[in-house]
Amino acid sequence: MIPRLKDGTQLADAQRRLCETATHGRNLVGSSAGQSVPIHQNSFLAWVGTAESQLRNIFIDPSTWERLYGERHWQIYGLTQESPRAIELINNEATFQAAWLEELADRLKQLSDRLAAAPGHLTVLDTNVLLHFQPPDQVDWPAIVGTPEVRLVIPLRVVEELDEKKYTARDNLADRARRLLSQLRTQLAPSAGGPTPLREKVTIEVPVDDGPRRRTLDADQEILDTCRELQSGGQGVTFVTLVSDDTGITLRATAEGIRVVAMPEVYLRRKPKPENDEP
Repeated sequence: MIPRLKDGTQLADAQRRLCETATHGRNLVGSSAGQSVPIHQNSFLAWVGTAESQLRNIFIDPSTWERLYGERHWQIYGLTQESPRAIELINNEATFQAAWLEELADRLKQLSDRLAAAPGHLTVLDTNVLLHFQPPDQVDWPAIVGTPEVRLVIPLRVVEELDEKKYTARDNLADRARRLLSQLRTQLAPSAGGPTPLREKVTIEVPVDDGPRRRTLDADQEILDTCRELQSGGQGVTFVTLVSDDTGITLRATAEGIRVVAMPEVYLRRKPKPENDEP
């Protein structure tokens, strides 16, 4: 998951700055031959200051630049000419931090490519909508979202929750989850989860990041994080909509500045019975 970006951040510019800063760190390593420890030490510390400034200008989350100041950084800060293997320590840390900046740049590139993969308003669905309302291909999404084209985004965590529902004691939910997963496999397998036409002016996708899966305990927060990451395209809060019928995630999304649209009851699989006012 990409750390939260500052509003208005241009992905291409942020990626370029991170790559340039990482390259300077690797050049620092390449120029270390024959240098004294104090000179190389000062060059490294100056580079770390530049890297922190770039990260502060791009991201909101302090953990992105606090990562620069681990145990090895403070060891380097206290080095002297007599310190054993000082140049090696500096070079190892510079290489490690340059790789971290390159990883962030790669994530921004993946996000940029993902946002450009298809037209339409990014619309995130939660598990509640998929389980309790009509299948996605039977819903008029442009009318619900209020845009002419819609990109339905199903977070991987939602797919995992559907997988878990296959074994619930409630047979109707288990069967429903199995049918949904079968439909998603048929629709998305050819594109490896990428945007696939669902109906006129509507695509559907399940974003899958490269690398290890970082699954959190809080499923709703992971869905909200997906919304936040998609918002990082720099288009503001109206660029992404969460569609849900769940009160809890709706309240949390609203508190985080994420646009939420309630799923209309007309699409419920099982309509609620009208209340009887007679005793």
